[in-house]
Amino acid sequence: MTGGCGTVTSTGTITVSPNNTASAASSTPTLCISTALTDITHATTGATGIGTSTGLPAGVTAAWASNTITISGTPTVSGTFSYSIALTGGCGVVNATGTIIVTPNNTSALSSAVGTNAQTPCINTALTTITYATTGATGATFSGLPSGVTGSWSSNVATITGTPTASGTFNYTVTLTGGCGTVTSTGTITVTPAPTTATVGATQNICGSLVSASLGGNTPVVGTGAWIIVSGGTGTFSNSALGTSTFTANAYGTYVLRWTISNGTCTASTADVTVNYYSAPTAAITNNTGTTVLTCATTVISVTASGAVSYSWSGGLGSAASASITAPGTYTVTVIAANGCTDTEVITITQDITAPTATINYPATPYCATGTAN
Repeated sequence: MTGGCGTVTSTGTITVSPNNTASAASSTPTLCISTALTDITHATTGATGIGTSTGLPAGVTAAWASNTITISGTPTVSGTFSYSIALTGGCGVVNATGTIIVTPNNTSALSSAVGTNAQTPCINTALTTITYATTGATGATFSGLPSGVTGSWSSNVATITGTPTASGTFNYTVTLTGGCGTVTSTGTITVTPAPTTATVGATQNICGSLVSASLGGNTPVVGTGAWIIVSGGTGTFSNSALGTSTFTANAYGTYVLRWTISNGTCTASTADVTVNYYSAPTAAITNNTGTTVLTCATTVISVTASGAVSYSWSGGLGSAASASITAPGTYTVTVIAANGCTDTEVITITQDITAPTATINYPATPYCATGTAN
């Protein structure tokens, strides 16, 4: 102070506090959703606590103690979260800031046609391609697929394709790798075996009456069988579902019969057999009126057979339609039609008079020219 008398002074202290400080985050994590966060810390000075926190993912909180902000918890939502935590107390407006990246779980969804994940292909037939659209993953593994079928992953698509070479029911699993979470997709491939190869017997020729033909179709080990008439007319099967069926035609003719063994949608196996129904020839012999008689040993009886294209006589009479009979006995002719069918006719020959033998008895003593002899 000036003026007056004496020298007088006054003293005091001014304390100037620095602004609060908050260090950078101890880490900028990227973690999977629903995975516990490794604590993030910020060192602070000057502050006495923290106020409002903004931008933290749900499930994550911040706390302050001993000049340290600690961020902890388990995020329940995914995304990129830039947070800000305001310091309280002390000087200045200071916020601790950082970033937390929460990655969502992988996803997998059928992207091929509905039902392709539950298909029933035939063995050795190409599978309808199965695809799954994925997110988050970096690859995929495949299990349970039938032999001949494989899986692959590329550009966020899992693909199952191929030609199954084994039959059965195959429950497969596609498991995503990389990214977050354990994500699987499942399906079923039911591979139908091929039907048994159909086989039938040889061509049959039936002569005479329209009797049943025994069909030689094999019994299916895989699949079911059925007989149908392909051509020739009408007739009936004793059991159209059995390979051992019999068939009876309604009229003479050539019939083509088909044995089919099928199994679901797989290509059926077929085999055809031909059955010829022929009317038999009728053998006839001229002069055959019961018993034909040879009156003398040297008598010749001429007979002629008819009703076919070729003939066969018993008793050495040859193979011509006509024959000559000179001795008593029973003779049979077999007539053979062009289709191979046969018929027979029998003729019986008897002899009622045995021819006499002429003899002359005469004396052993010669007679004179004028004599007589009896």
